[in-house]
Amino acid sequence: MPVDTETGASAIVAEGARERPLRIGFLTPEYPTQRYTGGIGSYVRQMASSLADLGHAPFVLLSDSSEEEEVTFDGVIPVYRFHLSALAARLPWPLGGDASIAFARAVAAMSKKLRLDVLEAPEWLGLTAFLHLTKPKDLRVVVRLHTCSAIIRKVNKLRAASFRENLAWRRTDAVEKLAISTADVVTACSKAIGAQTTKALSFSKRDFKVVPNSVHDSAFSPIGNIGSNVSPVVLFVGRLEWRKGPDLLMRAVPEVLKRCPDTLFRLAGVDTATAPGGGSMGAYLMGLLPHNARSHVEFCGHLTAPQLEDAVRQATICVFPSRYEGLPMVCLEAMARGKAIVATDILGFSELLSNAETGIIVKAEDPEALSDALIQLINNPVLRDGLGTAARERARSNFHATVIAKSMLQVYRSSMKDVESRSKTGSFEGHERQ
Repeated sequence: MPVDTETGASAIVAEGARERPLRIGFLTPEYPTQRYTGGIGSYVRQMASSLADLGHAPFVLLSDSSEEEEVTFDGVIPVYRFHLSALAARLPWPLGGDASIAFARAVAAMSKKLRLDVLEAPEWLGLTAFLHLTKPKDLRVVVRLHTCSAIIRKVNKLRAASFRENLAWRRTDAVEKLAISTADVVTACSKAIGAQTTKALSFSKRDFKVVPNSVHDSAFSPIGNIGSNVSPVVLFVGRLEWRKGPDLLMRAVPEVLKRCPDTLFRLAGVDTATAPGGGSMGAYLMGLLPHNARSHVEFCGHLTAPQLEDAVRQATICVFPSRYEGLPMVCLEAMARGKAIVATDILGFSELLSNAETGIIVKAEDPEALSDALIQLINNPVLRDGLGTAARERARSNFHATVIAKSMLQVYRSSMKDVESRSKTGSFEGHERQ
């Protein structure tokens, strides 16, 4: 497919030929081809790719602390790395530094240079907090709720180690709230995220549009499964973080090995300092394992996209023992791959999975229930295949990238039409809209 290297736009005609293609920027602190990424980076890559497939011009604006500014391409998608000047970075906040007026000016300049119609950014870190002061008149700003910092701290049971750290946290909450309040449109990946963000950041009312995360066509490509004569593999994908529940999986390991002694457990994700007391979660997890179980558990660290695809291919079961999730991309991708899934009964999974139909749902904070579900699936390949097939069909019918991208395009175009009337009544007021 030919590409205009100046615009990054596909040469195909945009979906809905009567309406011009949009130029859409994604401001993000992470992106899969550039550095370690979490759900935000994965979402941006999926959505940008889907919009390009529909003939629009997506651009990734990667906030980068490195001194080099450069443009690279991820397929047809241009990725612009940019940073503040040394002087601007040294100015006291809110004049300079992250999520500052100087940062907003840099984003506005990049948006003007690329002639963007829409700029989307996560609420996390409040990257667009001051953009309303500097943005081009015709630029529409969309803030997407993934998981705000206040929720992450609460679920991870984090406590400020000093007065200075507490002030830093308060500032983060303030800029995230400001970014949401001043956006032209707010979207959420799930109903639960919208409601919980409203509560966590003390909004009296809420006004957000639910547009779920999606799965690109490439995720449905057959990658095969391991043979029946190979040891079963239980795969955990996610940061080694308290809210992701890897400790619950480790507590379930001994019972699984007692019943299924050949089982291997793989944990793919970077370590974090969210163990009880603030130490390394990886070290804490290792300490939970009996010595005779440690040879059955592999800590893989961060995996590149090809490595992760291979890990999923080899997995017998994908497990998500989380204490909190928004609408997890990794679970969606496991569904698209037709994997048997075990997840907890939290809101983030309730909008994805149905118990005993598209996966097995167990009570959160219950290692015994987790081990029982894993043992059941390890010993029942017919059930595994049935759940995996149903999960794949659910992902295809409800979360297919083209359908979700068209829904997001409606949000973008609507913001371009009604932003003036919204600005007269204020932002983030009213009720959830879908």
